[in-house]
Amino acid sequence: MMEQNKEARVYDIIEKKAGSNILMQGLTGWMGFPFTLFADTAVFFTHYGPMLNEIREVYGREPLSGEFIAPILKGCKDEVISDIVMDKVIGNIPIIGMPANMIAAKAMTWRLGILFGMLSARGEEINEHNVECAMVLIRNLFPQKDSYLFRKPSVENAQKLIRSVEGDTFDTFDSKVSKILDAVKS
Repeated sequence: MMEQNKEARVYDIIEKKAGSNILMQGLTGWMGFPFTLFADTAVFFTHYGPMLNEIREVYGREPLSGEFIAPILKGCKDEVISDIVMDKVIGNIPIIGMPANMIAAKAMTWRLGILFGMLSARGEEINEHNVECAMVLIRNLFPQKDSYLFRKPSVENAQKLIRSVEGDTFDTFDSKVSKILDAVKS
C-alpha cells in the first residue's frame, strides 16, 4: 500500500477533527448557554491545539504550546472573531443554536486546519504576519456564503494551497499568499 502524501494526511486530520467538533458543538447548541461556553473553551484543548500539533508532526515539526502559540492567536484573531460572534449570537439559544454551532464548528475547524497545514509546510517558526495573511486568504478562498452552510474545501484545493508554500521563507510565503489573494479578489 502506498503512503499518503503529507497534504492528504493533513486533510484527513482536519476532516476527523471537524467531524468530532461538529458533533460536540451541535450537542451544546441543543442545550444552549452555558453549555456552549464550556464547549467553546474546551475545543481549544480537545481539537484545535491537538490538530495543530498533529499537523506539525506530519511535517516533522516540534509541538507548540504556551508562548509559541501567541503568533497564531494574534495573527488570526480578527478573522476568527467574526465567526465567533455569529456563532454566539444564535448559538446560545437552545435548540435553534444547534445548526449555527455546527456550521461555525465546521468552518472554524477547516479554516484553522488549512492555516495550520500552510504554516507547518512553510517551516518550523511561525510569523504573526504570515498567519494574518493566510487567514484572510483562507476566508476568501473558502467563504461561508450562507448562515447555515459551509462547504468543506475539496481535497485538491486544500492540498494545492498547502503544497504551494512548502519550505518557503517568511517573505516568499507572504508574497505567494498576496498573489493568490489578488487573483481571488479580481
